Amino acid sequence: MSTPLKKEYKHYLKIREDLAKNNDGKFVAIKGEEVLGVFDDYLQAANTVYIAHEKGTVLMQEISKDPDSLNVVISTPGVASFG
Repeated sequence: MSTPLKKEYKHYLKIREDLAKNNDGKFVAIKGEEVLGVFDDYLQAANTVYIAHEKGTVLMQEISKDPDSLNVVISTPGVASFG
């Protein structure tokens, strides 16, 4: 069994420092090794990306200069609900 979005996260780690130079605090959307876009916030990213790409196939990651903040934001709207 493969880990969902592992390839995308590895690619994010590879490009994180370059992305963070001008985009700290924004969100990047990555599918495979392709950057689909950089967005001001998660909602803007999701509303843009999920029009053309299946939910759960794109990594949505907050960009940070701080290496201690490396966390993954995986969202699959409509598939899981908490609360």
